[in-house]
Amino acid sequence: MQKSYHYFMLMNHTLFQKQAFEQLADTPLSIGQPKVLDFLYEHDGCMQKEIAEGCLLEPASVTSLLSRMEREELIRRTAKDGDRRSLYVFLTPYGKEMAERVRHAMHEIESRALSGFRPDEQDVLMQFLEKIHSNLCTQPNDNFS
Repeated sequence: MQKSYHYFMLMNHTLFQKQAFEQLADTPLSIGQPKVLDFLYEHDGCMQKEIAEGCLLEPASVTSLLSRMEREELIRRTAKDGDRRSLYVFLTPYGKEMAERVRHAMHEIESRALSGFRPDEQDVLMQFLEKIHSNLCTQPNDNFS
């Protein structure tokens, strides 16, 4: 049986996510939170809509996820000039600690996934993945229009 692109992408995603949660098992993080923490590590103080776009999540899902993260003291949301429609999201010190744990776990898994690849091969792989991402972002999906 010839394996396809979608097969490998789904299997690799599942394995990556499973291994990430195994490495983060001693943390209170739930599904969705590591991705948001990782995004906020690089974009601390961004707006909720930027998190939705950057993490490919629905705005309503982000609102719910952030509410839980705020209760768990991973983040704080601040309104600019008292306007609750413009909420900016910041990592708390605890959130920053958890984001660093997430990044460390992701780096370890990524290193394992790319072991045996020369640096030039890793560069080519990243170029291919970026091209695939670009293709999927810009091409309309006729099946769901």
